Amino acid sequence: MLRKMMLAFAAAGLCACAPGPAAMSATQASEMLELFAAGHAPGDVCTPQGRALLRGAVRSYGNAMAQAGQTWPNFEAFGHEPNAVTSVEASVVIGVAAGFVEASDLRGPARAFAMHMTLANWPSIQDLRQAAVVACPELVELQQAASRFVVERERYQEMAERARGHDTRAAEHLRRSADRMQRSMTNMQVLAETVTRKVEQSRRAG
Repeated sequence: MLRKMMLAFAAAGLCACAPGPAAMSATQASEMLELFAAGHAPGDVCTPQGRALLRGAVRSYGNAMAQAGQTWPNFEAFGHEPNAVTSVEASVVIGVAAGFVEASDLRGPARAFAMHMTLANWPSIQDLRQAAVVACPELVELQQAASRFVVERERYQEMAERARGHDTRAAEHLRRSADRMQRSMTNMQVLAETVTRKVEQSRRAG
């Protein structure tokens, strides 16, 4: 079902220069968001069609969460409870900051917080939005790297809980998990520096 929906949307995208957010069920949206966060989405957010897919998924899933009485994505957790942030939320928040997702695609408190964030942190948001123009592929990589870091951090935390009071084998697994988490963080930092450098080069050239 999801594959058929994606193929149909891709075909429709050939006939539209700037398609609106794609319509889909909450279940399809959840699957689509997981694909985007993992870097396996059928659409490239550097294209209008790819952004329409992401925006549609955010709208549909956000509506379902709002109906369940939950705020999604949890923007406030980024500053106060980073361990509560999921990989999908990390991907979506970066997508909002970069302009891949509009504040109007969000619901309730999430929309209000996104609009406040855009106003309160305009210089940094402006950098990301300019990066979406001059370094879009690298920005997408950064988005995915942030998601991977969240996944590795979650794995490490789970393993740390299980490793307490266990043998040296568990300690070795935990060490390897810590190494993977560190590598993912380093990769995220390198990509962030690359994006920043491209934005600065663009400004100097302009």
